[in-house]
Amino acid sequence: MWITFLAAPFLIGFTYPFHVLIKGFFTLTGLCYIKAMPMVWRILYTLEHIVEQ
Repeated sequence: MWITFLAAPFLIGFTYPFHVLIKGFFTLTGLCYIKAMPMVWRILYTLEHIVEQ
């Protein structure tokens, strides 16, 4: 059984409603939003709230 993954996903005009810090993290690291572990999300949201304050 073969599973294929697109090397570069096509754009359909949707954007994620994430903070600039979170978007920058995923752009810098090259990770996919889905591949992030729950602990990574907790740390990113904590940093986001610290930055906003």
